[in-house]
Amino acid sequence: MATKYYSGKRVYVTGGSSGIGLEIARQLAPLGADLALFARNAKKLEEARAEVKRSGGKGRVEIMPLDVSDNVAVMKIIDRAVREFGVPDIIINSAGIGSANYFENISYDEFDRVMKINLYGTRNVIAAALPYLKERGSGVIVNISSMAGFSSIFGYTSYATSKFALVGFSEALRSELVRYGVTVLLACPPETDTPFLAEEGKTIPPECRAMKDLMGTLKSDYVARFILRGVARGKYLIMPGYLSRFLYLVQRFSPGWVSRMVADSTVARAARKIKN
Repeated sequence: MATKYYSGKRVYVTGGSSGIGLEIARQLAPLGADLALFARNAKKLEEARAEVKRSGGKGRVEIMPLDVSDNVAVMKIIDRAVREFGVPDIIINSAGIGSANYFENISYDEFDRVMKINLYGTRNVIAAALPYLKERGSGVIVNISSMAGFSSIFGYTSYATSKFALVGFSEALRSELVRYGVTVLLACPPETDTPFLAEEGKTIPPECRAMKDLMGTLKSDYVARFILRGVARGKYLIMPGYLSRFLYLVQRFSPGWVSRMVADSTVARAARKIKN
């Protein structure tokens, strides 16, 4: 990893109290970065700060409770963060929730909640910070989508919708902001061992579980390290794991092949087991 790249950088991390966001913060601290962590739960943020400090480094680790889906609150908290912590050099949008269920079991409110956190939450943070980045003429924005943002599976009608939208949002925003010296990068990890897997497991259909078992699960420390390496290199599309890169190429050059040749047969086998 390009250690010197992060030294002295001010980094905002949303979703910084758990999962990929927390692991990214844990790895950034020893590299000399100053960190501002944002998440909804104040107690978990305190625990995250202590954990990040234990990982080493002498930089600042500030925490600010924030619900990224609340646009008014985001504007206020980001303004406060800029005043107290400084304009960020890097923003890592890691806040998000998992969701897996049969479409008919997903209420409007649940679908709306997933979209507001996974998509609107990223939009809100960027919109609040962007005037400061443009005024300074530099900055890096890292949006964390998912492998489900370009190749969806059974049971992901809400989650994949939010992540597909985040991919399109990031591509459009990248084109708009390059003239201001602001870089937009996109990370699309596959399934990663994070706390929201347990939450998702409460409603996940067996057919969805069968598909996810085929793809495997990466450790959060590997995913965080891969993302940070990609950011340091200025790589636009960051895809941890060989499988995610393979599926991206297949989906790009042969749309629908994965669904026809792999997903449908896997789902059918899982469905037969349910009936039996």
